Amino acid sequence: MRRFIPYSGVRAARGVRVPSIRPCLEVLEDRLLPSMDLTGSAVPLIELVSPGAVTANGSPGQPAGLSPQQVSQAYGFNQITFPNGAIQGDGSGQTIAIVDAYSQPNIASDLHIFDSTYGLPDPPHFTVVNQNGGSSLPAANQSWGMEESLDVEWAHALAPGANILLVEASSNSYADLMTAVNYARNQPGVSVVSMSWGSGEFSSEAAYDSYFTTPSGHPGVAFIASSGDNGWVEYPSTSPNVLAVGGTQLNTDSAGNYISEMAWSGSGGGISNTETQPSYQQGVVTQVTTHRTVPDVAYDASSASPFAIYDTYGYSGWLQAYGTSAGAPQWAALVAIADQGRALEGKGPLDGNSLLSALYQLPQSDFHDIISGGNGSYSAGPGYDLVTGRGSPIANQVVAGLVGQGGTASAPWVASPASASSSIITGTTTNLSVRGGDNYNTSALTYTWSVVSAPPGAAEPTFSINGTNAAQNTTITFSSAGTYTFQVIITNIYGLSATSAVSVTVNPTLSSISLTPAKGSVYNNGSLQFTATALDQFGHAMSTQPSWTWSLAGGGSLNSSGLYTAPASGSGTATVYVRAGGLTQTATVTFTAAPSSFPNPGQTWSLWLQFLNRWMSQLSQFQSLQFQSLWRFLLSSWHAH
Repeated sequence: MRRFIPYSGVRAARGVRVPSIRPCLEVLEDRLLPSMDLTGSAVPLIELVSPGAVTANGSPGQPAGLSPQQVSQAYGFNQITFPNGAIQGDGSGQTIAIVDAYSQPNIASDLHIFDSTYGLPDPPHFTVVNQNGGSSLPAANQSWGMEESLDVEWAHALAPGANILLVEASSNSYADLMTAVNYARNQPGVSVVSMSWGSGEFSSEAAYDSYFTTPSGHPGVAFIASSGDNGWVEYPSTSPNVLAVGGTQLNTDSAGNYISEMAWSGSGGGISNTETQPSYQQGVVTQVTTHRTVPDVAYDASSASPFAIYDTYGYSGWLQAYGTSAGAPQWAALVAIADQGRALEGKGPLDGNSLLSALYQLPQSDFHDIISGGNGSYSAGPGYDLVTGRGSPIANQVVAGLVGQGGTASAPWVASPASASSSIITGTTTNLSVRGGDNYNTSALTYTWSVVSAPPGAAEPTFSINGTNAAQNTTITFSSAGTYTFQVIITNIYGLSATSAVSVTVNPTLSSISLTPAKGSVYNNGSLQFTATALDQFGHAMSTQPSWTWSLAGGGSLNSSGLYTAPASGSGTATVYVRAGGLTQTATVTFTAAPSSFPNPGQTWSLWLQFLNRWMSQLSQFQSLQFQSLWRFLLSSWHAH
């Protein structure tokens, strides 16, 4: 039998009693059983299961207790696909947050063994943090650790594509657990929070209801809680912002095919003493019209149909667990799968009110209507009842109904239009910035920049960062002058977008001078033309060339067009200067006397070819004017000889 040990607990100011919270979990083993005082802290008590207890067997070669494959078959999880069978419904893209007290030190390795036993993949991301999001975890606790094993393993079992965030509160006080809930609901990507714990109702409980709402600016977050294992109502399942999950006894064949279901005797249910009836229950709940009733839905929770879990903290490994604790994480998995389907249709995730309203609007045929059994205070019956609510899920039909609900996701907007730190530049870079707004998560917005127009033939500019949230600020690097137009697409987590554009003009700026030839040689009285070209900041010739100022240091003369003429005699080196826009470039020219002798035409061809090769090597240094002058000189010398 269950026993409870009184404990003074934590006292609130002004004599208000703050109840402690216990996990809604039982374990089917010859071992210590956790039992918690409703007015104090959790304490483990020895309780032995009577020998010969009948339980559901796992598949051949697997641990005792229901397997993920059997449960998936029984409730129809394995029949959920999107769209038209192309994508498996597994919670991909969603994050299930699980809030429990204390720590299970082996949870990561235990989850891996659970997964490998049943052929499940590890979660895409599994994160364990304390109630403030830190890595320093609270003290370990065997009974709460077993709760964590059940919650984590079975949320993942039915939504294997979802991320799992386990938030461990420092204790089982409401102050700590609500701190953990608050952290969980604020995390990016979290769309559902599972809470397999509760206590008896208390007069000030409504003050905590605001914790079970979606934070401003965050996509919808739904909250799921077990209704309790003692046949009466418990908080937080009585909160009108929370989906309350009651208990059933599930009957399947060895393959998991659904046979029947009845109410579980421990299922928490009844009429709240403090919470008023929410609008979504009106017209469906007939037992009372003024107060909140629980549960809303149900799930297997019986010791006759327990779940296999793996836990090595204080236990030897495989256990069979039962209680409404099992229903909360598995309903959370169902909601995560529904949110996956909604995202594929461009819709936002369901928040608590939307989820509850939708579930009460679905046809009764989407649920297994539980019509037999009871919890000692109330009996199950057709339609809504105070033991099993609307019933257990026909998961594929419930998900289809939830996906089909309204609430199309909204697009982001441009909070600050795209702009440049300077829209007219004379350098090679400028900074672009933009800010987007979003109803869900501005930190998850992505900014993707592109060039929509550029000068003909110009190479495309490059971005220092692009396609991420950080790209709301990016540096653009150009390779050519001209006018460019940039567009940024701001995309939110649902693939909806907004755009903004900005134009930047890059003016060519004189940055360097090219002077050719850089070195030259000329004979006395010969000429050499120097050419100056203004280059912009990209090393390109400017379309409009400046006026040049030429000067010479050394022998010879230089006209205003850059034509150098060597002196009539002598040899030496001169320096040519060209200036414009505050820049100067130089070249050197060497002048010498021309050779005085040439080979005789009658000499051998080999000697003549040597002469020509020598002169041809020198000709390559001269411009056309010099070549013509030299050639005339050669011809005259040839005839003279």
